[in-house]
Amino acid sequence: MLPLAEPTYVLALIKGLIQDGCWFLTETARDTATEFGFDDEDVYDCIVNHLEETHFYKTMESTTKPGLVQDVYHITYQSVRLYVKLQVNVDAVVISFKERG
Repeated sequence: MLPLAEPTYVLALIKGLIQDGCWFLTETARDTATEFGFDDEDVYDCIVNHLEETHFYKTMESTTKPGLVQDVYHITYQSVRLYVKLQVNVDAVVISFKERG
């Protein structure tokens, strides 16, 4: 699947799910966020209060679950350049929250 020019998921939907408490971080996303000294509240703040549609980078197929699609965003948050991968599967899922290389 080639990267798409537009996100699969409406960012406002993802933000709304997170604000409603309907979200979780994968273990990998939590581990990499922790490496930067970020906790769940920082991830929440980054996505809900700072992530914008202009940060969208690409849409890609899941590498572990074929058929699922994920949206990737690039954002600088608290001076860290981040690669944030999001998916909606009933709840919002933060797949990746790591430094952008």
